[in-house]
Amino acid sequence: MSTKKQKPSIKSLRRSSPNLQRETAQYILSLLNKNNEPKSVEVLEKYLSPVTSITVGETIDFEVILNELNRLDSDGNRRNEYSVLMPDEVINVKYNGKDLMILSNGTIVGWGLSESVIMKQILPTMLPAICDKCEPESEEIDWVELDYLPDNSPNNGNSYMQGDIMVIQGTNKDKILLDKAAFAIGLSRSTRLSVLENALEDHIQLTRVNSEYLSEGKQIKTTESDVLKLTGRLFLLRGKLNLYSELIETPDLYWTEPTLERIYELISRNLDISPRISILNRKLDYATEEQSALLAVLNEKKSTRLEWIIIILIMVEVGFETFHFYERYLDKLNDNDNDKSN
Repeated sequence: MSTKKQKPSIKSLRRSSPNLQRETAQYILSLLNKNNEPKSVEVLEKYLSPVTSITVGETIDFEVILNELNRLDSDGNRRNEYSVLMPDEVINVKYNGKDLMILSNGTIVGWGLSESVIMKQILPTMLPAICDKCEPESEEIDWVELDYLPDNSPNNGNSYMQGDIMVIQGTNKDKILLDKAAFAIGLSRSTRLSVLENALEDHIQLTRVNSEYLSEGKQIKTTESDVLKLTGRLFLLRGKLNLYSELIETPDLYWTEPTLERIYELISRNLDISPRISILNRKLDYATEEQSALLAVLNEKKSTRLEWIIIILIMVEVGFETFHFYERYLDKLNDNDNDKSN
C-alpha cells in the first residue's frame, strides 16, 4: 500500500469544516429517526460505515473471477454468493454478509469493509485475476443506508451525497445494489487517478536532477535512450488518463440511466475528480515539454559531436593529401636530379 505523503485535498479540507460536519450530522440523524439523541458528529459516527476503494491493477479478469466464484464446496454448493450487476463492469460478492464489488477497471470496493480486511483477507485470493498489477491505492468514505423512504424523501427517493457522506436509500434491493455500483465506479475514479498521480510524481522526482544539472551548467548524465524511455512512459500515462479508460468521461452504460449517472457525477464532484484530471494533464504537459527540451539538448550535443567528427575526418583527409602532395613533390625533385646527372 502506498505510504506517500499527500497534500491535503479540497475534499479533506471540506471534511475538516465543523459547520459542515454539524449540519450533516443533524440532517442524517433526523432521517434515521434519532431525534431523541444529541445531533452531533460523535453520535452520527455510530451509524456510519466505511466504503473502501482499492485500485490494485490495470484490469481484473472477470473470467478468472467467475471461475473461482463458481467453484463448489465439498457439499456441492457454490462457495460464494454473487451477482453480476453490470456485465463486464461490476460483480457483487457477498463477503460475511457485506457487499464486495469487483470492478473490471482493476478496483475492489468493499461496503462496510476496512482497508486492512480487503488487503489481508480478500486481495490475496484475487491475485491471479489481476492484470498489470500496481502499487495499491485506497480511498475511504462514509456511508449510511436508509432501508425505508422517509416522508418527502429527498432527491426523489434516490441515493445521494449529503456533505461527504453517501446516503443509500430505498426499499428495492436490486436498485440499492445498482446505486452502490454507481457510487463504487465513481469512487474508483479517485484511486485510479491516485495511481497515475503517484506514477507522475515518481517520474518528476526521477528527472528533477536533470533540471538541476542544467540550471547549474553541469553535464547531463542521462542518455538519449533513457530520455526516450521516460518520454514513452509519459505518453503511456497520458494515454491511460485520456485514451485507454473512461476516467475523463461518463461511462457509456449510464447514458440511458440518468439516476445512476447523477450518482456517479455526485461522488466524482465530491472527490474533485475534474480538477485533479485537469491538474494532472497540465503536469503531464510540463513533464513532456521538459523531456523534449532534454532530448533537444542531447541531440544538440550529438550534432556537435558529429560536426567535430566530420571536421576531424576532413583534417585527416587534408593531412593525407598534404602528405601525398609532399611525396609527389619529393619524387619530382628526385626525377629532376636524375635528369641533371644524366
